[in-house]
Amino acid sequence: MSQRRTYSYIYSVQRIILLVFYTTTAIALSIPLARLVNNLSPNQLYPLIVTLILYMVGTVIVGSLIHVISYIPFNLATAFDPIKNEIATGEIASIEQLGKKITRFTVQFFDFSFLDISHAFIQTDTSDLISHIPLPTQIEQVLKEYGMAEKSKEMEEIIRAGKITIPEGEYHLYVLPIWFGSRWLGYMTLLSEKRISRFFQQFLMEYENNFLDDQIMHIIHHSKR
Repeated sequence: MSQRRTYSYIYSVQRIILLVFYTTTAIALSIPLARLVNNLSPNQLYPLIVTLILYMVGTVIVGSLIHVISYIPFNLATAFDPIKNEIATGEIASIEQLGKKITRFTVQFFDFSFLDISHAFIQTDTSDLISHIPLPTQIEQVLKEYGMAEKSKEMEEIIRAGKITIPEGEYHLYVLPIWFGSRWLGYMTLLSEKRISRFFQQFLMEYENNFLDDQIMHIIHHSKR
């Protein structure tokens, strides 16, 4: 436990240093930018104001991007620990229990401007579709109609399957296959209000590869005992 706290402290310090460095760099670059605009448009306040506003917007967007990229790796492992602990202690002993925990966790954790999962559903080779919320009829119908369970066996990475409308609104639908080595374990259906860039899709694939597959295998082996 002390090693984890030490690592957490080091990681926090690193993020603070990164934030301070980014902030000071952004401020430092704004000064020559203001001088350049002033030289190009002397005695004109409007171009300077517009340029600085655009610069501030760009700085905030890039800063948000850096925040998400630096936040996810460590905090994902820490936040997922309670689920691992419940599997280890036997509190989670079935695929249905694990599926509800995973879908709830996925929606709660991936709540970023660049990576926002609004709804999550999971289906394994030993279960039907599972979620921590009542299953929307539209989701079940679409996934059955397109035979998504079988199609996901041919996928090696996440794909965008289109858009779907449910009572809560219209969402982009993503399918994330779950593999343990060469064994297909199931897939996750993820709904997002915003289209997820290919860069952030990689985070979801790492989530599957480093967290989901082995925990599902633990439950499968446990249920066979």
